[in-house]
Amino acid sequence: MKRRFIINLVVLLFTASALFCSCEYNKSEVIVWKIDSANKIGEKVVIVSGDPRVIQGENGIAVEFDGVDDGLLIDQNPIAGMQEFTIEVDLKPYRGGPENREQRFLHIQDPENENRRILLELRLNDRDEWYGDWYIKTEKESLTLIDSSFTHPVDEWATMSLEYKNGTVKGFVNGIPEVSGEIDYLPVGPEGKTSIGTRMDQRSWFKGAIKEVRFSPKTSKLN
Repeated sequence: MKRRFIINLVVLLFTASALFCSCEYNKSEVIVWKIDSANKIGEKVVIVSGDPRVIQGENGIAVEFDGVDDGLLIDQNPIAGMQEFTIEVDLKPYRGGPENREQRFLHIQDPENENRRILLELRLNDRDEWYGDWYIKTEKESLTLIDSSFTHPVDEWATMSLEYKNGTVKGFVNGIPEVSGEIDYLPVGPEGKTSIGTRMDQRSWFKGAIKEVRFSPKTSKLN
């Protein structure tokens, strides 16, 4: 009887350990949002502004935003509580957007607490080029990272990303670092939401297409 009890206890502990490891592994997985629908992203139904269109581009399905009133709002914050993270967006900015004006194509924030938010943005110059704009805000401070000398052609696909770890923020385009800065970051909580194609309060609209957004609890270029 005692021997059977010990065997059962070992099996129980092994099973619990496996479940714990599985849970921890799931927490470390990259979250991938395929932007291939104007009605649903992942398992989340979205709130739609305007009339964003699903298109078949040269690199696959994407959603196209008109830069006037098209946007998507998702009731989820994939980086909730993370102390380290990477956000990547595959996008194709179009010509004809507002020159030297913010186009805020990804915004994470708790709608009830505007003091904690993250935005990925871009601006156009007068040569049909765009440059990145990264922004983080907390109750304590805010950080804007922008350098208009790093330009990229419109009407071409690119990947813009933000990495944060241990107080350091870096912005990348196509894997190449362009800007960096320091901030005492405070995480956006699980009540946070994510808007795509516009700022969450429906302004600073993006003109172009977005194909995929990825959220990782790790950084690849920050040690």
